[in-house]
Amino acid sequence: MGHTFTAEKPEHADGVERVLARAFGPGRYAKTSERVRERGAVFEPSLTRIAVNDAGDVVGVCRIWRVEAGAPLFFLGPLAVDPSEQAAGVGLALARDSIAACRASVGNGVALVGAERFFRPLGFTVVPNGRLSMPGPVDPTRFLWLELRPGGLDKVQGELRAPKR
Repeated sequence: MGHTFTAEKPEHADGVERVLARAFGPGRYAKTSERVRERGAVFEPSLTRIAVNDAGDVVGVCRIWRVEAGAPLFFLGPLAVDPSEQAAGVGLALARDSIAACRASVGNGVALVGAERFFRPLGFTVVPNGRLSMPGPVDPTRFLWLELRPGGLDKVQGELRAPKR
C-alpha cells in the first residue's frame, strides 16, 4: 500500500487523533514533551507531515512546533504511525519530510525526545549535558537534537519554552 505525505490540514484532525490514540494511548498526556506543547509552543501545520494511505485514511503524523531556548528552535513530536503500518518505514519517512520542511524554512535546529537509534540516521545526536532542559523529567539519552544549518545550535541553551512573539 502506498502513502502520500502532506502538510497537516484541519480536515486531518480526526484521523490524527485516532493515530495518536492507537499509537500512544491516554498515557501520551503524561509525557514531559506534552508540557512543552502546553506551555505555549506554537504548532506549525505547514511543517508538520501527515501520511495518508491509498484509502485516504491518516496513518501517520510528525508534528512540528516552534519553541525557544536561547534562540529559536523547532520541537518534533509527537511522531506516530498507526500500529498496522509501523513496519513500513512510514515514521522515518514522515520525520525526514518534516525535517526537510524545517530546513527549508531556515530553522536553527530541531529538538525531540526519542530513541537515538531511530533518529540517528536523520542526523540527530544526544543533546550535550547541560545545554537544554525541559519543563519536567527527561531521560538524557533520549533528548536529541539536529543542527539545520552551520552554527544553528551555537546559541541554543536553556529550557525549551514558548517562542517570543
